[in-house]
Amino acid sequence: MKKLFLILVLVVSSFAFDWSGKVSWAMNYESAKKLAIQTNKPIFVDLALSNCPPCKYLSTHMYTDDKIANFINKNFVPVLIIVDEEKVPTEVAQFFSGYTPSLIIMDPKKGVQIFQFSFDREFFQNKYKFLDYLKKGLKK
Repeated sequence: MKKLFLILVLVVSSFAFDWSGKVSWAMNYESAKKLAIQTNKPIFVDLALSNCPPCKYLSTHMYTDDKIANFINKNFVPVLIIVDEEKVPTEVAQFFSGYTPSLIIMDPKKGVQIFQFSFDREFFQNKYKFLDYLKKGLKK
């Protein structure tokens, strides 16, 4: 019985994917919103699908980069929403195009979008351009 349980755990864990990288993600949108209001920071929302290769690319190549993760953690309250596993909050859904990954920077007090960008091979595969987009979103 113990062997069967161990095998089951190993099989299930082999399908698990670590989305976090080095970014300190909030547990959900509501907790991100509360923290963002307290810290006077915008919310960085990443809308992803569990089977989306570009979404996983962001997690493994961008969110693991020290400069990018530090910039996000310092300037935003980040929240990751896996849209096929959890409900997209109404405040966010109005800006969600249906394409993933969708990255939205939101004002937590007004519940409005400040800046949005969706998948674009040019900046998703270039860490410097990705960081530039984040900086541009912060200036809006």
